[in-house]
Amino acid sequence: MKYKIYDLSIPIKSNMLKWPSDPDVKVEQLSFINKGDRANFSKVDFGVHTGTHIDAPYHFYNQGLKIDELSLYDLIGEVLVVETESPVINKKFLKTIDLRRHKRVLFKTLNTGNRLLKKKKFSEDYVYISKDGAKYLASKKVKLIGIDYLSIEEYKSKNADAHKIITKNNIIIIETLDLSKIKPGEYLLIALPVKIKNSDGAPARVVLIKFNND
Repeated sequence: MKYKIYDLSIPIKSNMLKWPSDPDVKVEQLSFINKGDRANFSKVDFGVHTGTHIDAPYHFYNQGLKIDELSLYDLIGEVLVVETESPVINKKFLKTIDLRRHKRVLFKTLNTGNRLLKKKKFSEDYVYISKDGAKYLASKKVKLIGIDYLSIEEYKSKNADAHKIITKNNIIIIETLDLSKIKPGEYLLIALPVKIKNSDGAPARVVLIKFNND
């Protein structure tokens, strides 16, 4: 069986792109073999929502599952990648997707087309999920959603409605996905967050696998 693996994760590095209110990212090497140390050794300092990461439902819902409680059966499985040029992911758009069949969906949007993840400066204008879109996803009992920028939420949102609706329904969120090399279609998703006890989120290595049965 032939297959191809696509890595959707962005590298974590010092001073990388982050949500404006999140702590700065610092990756520091503390010892060096070429300086006479026994081993190379590094430390990292950043928030759990840094880079490609998973939001546990607990992030915006106090009774929601925490990152170490998420089911591997939800994090690994068939996923649909949907491409859209809509400026917002709302109910009207979502009704064009068969969410009875597809319970994991990744959204490739204008965020990718505009190369927002390649920019050093945070962009306030990005594609997000609307409140009615979040309600529709919840009504369809979707297991997992992902998007190609730092948040599913509108930047100017005061109440974090999309996050609250989605997390209250124990839907897993993946943010900051690099979908630049991904074509729309069905894949096998493997999304594994760092297993941090009782955490609201964690960085993750997220990959898609495309099988070629020809």
